Parts: sequence; structure tokens; C-alpha cells
Amino acid sequence: MRSLSIQSCSQLPNARRPQFIKSNNLYNLIWNSPLKNVFIVKKPKDLNVKNAMIEFINYLGQDYPSVNIIINEDVVEELGELNYTVYTGSSQDIVDKTDMLITLGGDGTILHGVSLFSNSSVPPVLSFAMGTLGFLLPFDFKNFKQCFSMVYENRSKALHRNRLECHVYREKKTENREMIHAMNEITIHRGSLPNLTALDIYIDNEFFTTTNSDGIIFSTPTGSTAYSLSSGGSITHPNVPCILLTPICPRSLSFRPLILPSASDIMIKLSDNNRNKNIELIIDGISQNDLQPGDELHITSESIGNDDLNGIWCVATDRNQWAKDINSLLGFNNSFKNKGKI
Repeated sequence: MRSLSIQSCSQLPNARRPQFIKSNNLYNLIWNSPLKNVFIVKKPKDLNVKNAMIEFINYLGQDYPSVNIIINEDVVEELGELNYTVYTGSSQDIVDKTDMLITLGGDGTILHGVSLFSNSSVPPVLSFAMGTLGFLLPFDFKNFKQCFSMVYENRSKALHRNRLECHVYREKKTENREMIHAMNEITIHRGSLPNLTALDIYIDNEFFTTTNSDGIIFSTPTGSTAYSLSSGGSITHPNVPCILLTPICPRSLSFRPLILPSASDIMIKLSDNNRNKNIELIIDGISQNDLQPGDELHITSESIGNDDLNGIWCVATDRNQWAKDINSLLGFNNSFKNKGKI
């Protein structure tokens, strides 16, 4: 009887990218040769998601035996008695081999999966909602067979989402440059420190302002419905090429949220008036090394160089999904007249 086999993904063919052909506000997702390597990322510590992953792998093994299944090493022990070959390896090997990213969970699962490709192009993303509503979750898992077959047979659509490119220049390090991509937002925050942050902001090499606030958020349109929205930022359609600048609890009432062109080159550093020794830097919810005096943060839109390799291509349902989500998830412009009295 055949049993579970774990192989190194380094032996798989290198990743291939599909074509994206514009169709209204979306793009047709076209594979010139059959999809080969899929990387499955799941929400951790959730029995329902674990069972869904096993069901999905069984489906691929039976109906698409030519498709290679890649997982993270820490998921191997959850596979139980599967009778198929699955592949795993180092983070770099997985990045080099993945044709498509499939996520099972919530918005946080997508952010985690995409973050593994922070310094490279992101493969197309097919995301399934597993009990959590979110703006990045167009498909219910109960429809996973139909959704995957549409992708495999070149019948699916994709929505393009931009990323931010963040360069951190460390004054006190020999290797003083770090580069990270953000799908949602880059947040600079005072954390638990008592004083407001004083940050000097430059836009396109011109001094713009010095902040006095709890912090500041630089967001993509995708992230406009996340932390930025909670801080008073505008809701922005993902097709709008821009960078959102949203202050967090500013001292000045005239410090309002801004929407900047996507071509903007933004530089932030701790002001000489800053009274905190360091400032927290958080990218897509993941804490980075704090910013110290003398450090610089440079933010631009992603610039890999090829439009088809930039950003994140998310498999989508239809071209009106964004408007539907704004209404169903946010209750946009709902009246309070029919609400029950307190």
C-alpha cells in the first residue's frame, strides 16, 4: 500500500509565471503550459483548516496527479495518513519553485503567505475563506474544486494589488540596508513609550512635515480597509495607483490623511526633537527591528521592473466584488434609523 512520501522541492521544475490579459477591471489568468507546483499555506492551530488542507491535497492527488504539492516543513506532521507525495524545503527553495500560492484561513494567512515572497515576485494567489470574513477572501472553501479547476483550465480572473517597497538604512550597522515588501501597510508607532513620535517626512526629496502623533501609517489601496481605515484613512479601490499616508492620533487637527501618487519617493527619519530613544516599525503586522536615531526609512511603490511581476495577482470572482465587499463587510453608508434603541 502506498504511504505518504516527503520529498525536497529543490528537485521540482523552477517556477513559471502565467500571462495576465486585461479584461475590464480584471485580468484573464492564462497558463501557457499546465500549472505544476502549488504551495499551500494554512492558518495554524485550527482543526477545521487542517482537515480542509488534507481534503484539498486528496483532491489534487486524485484529480490532478501531475500537480506537485508544496508545504512548509512545520505542516508535515499534520498530514497523517495521506498516500501522496508532497514536497517541502527551505524558504528560498519554495520561493524558487512555486507557480501558485493557495491559502486556507483569513486575511492574516494571505499576508503571511505573501510575506514569504517579500524579496521576489509573488505567484498568483488563490485564497479560501475558512471561517473569517475579509477583503482578501473571495472564495468559500466549499467551492474549492470548481475554483481550482477554473484556474487550471485558464478560465479564471485575477485582480492586481500593489505592494510597497520599504528600504531601511541603519546608521549603526555595516550591512546597513534592509528591503521588505508590504501588501497592506508600513506602520511607525511609539509603542509603549510615553512620548509622541516626532518624525521628519520628505516627499520626492522635499521636506514635507514633522509629525507629532502616536505614529503614522503608509498603506497600499489593499491595506486601506485595515489599520489605515481604523485611523481615519480613506477607503481606496485596489486599482488606484497610490500610497496612503495616515497619521495615528496626531496632536494637530490639521494633520489629515493624504493620498499620494504611487510614484512618490518617501523618506522618514526620527526628528531631532524626538524624545523617544527608538520607534517601533511594523510591516503587515510583523514587528521589525526598531528605528534608531540616524536610521532612515525609504518607501516607494514596488519596482521589480516587469509589470507582470510587480504586485500581487489575486484570483477573483467578478469585477464588482470590491463594491460588494464594501457593502457586505463594512455596511457602507448604512442608516442608523432602523437600529434598535439602547
